[in-house]
Amino acid sequence: MVVHEMAHLIEPVHSDRFVAILDEHYPNWRDARAELNELPLGSEVWNTQSE
Repeated sequence: MVVHEMAHLIEPVHSDRFVAILDEHYPNWRDARAELNELPLGSEVWNTQSE
């Protein structure tokens, strides 16, 4: 979430003030967080050598 990262420019930690900033500028942030948290975690190994 871009708004989340931009809020960190004002408030560096997840404090009550941080939550208030998100509530003001992105009222549905909790829904987005829930959706993101439902996604599976994984990683990929990329071959960076050219063939």
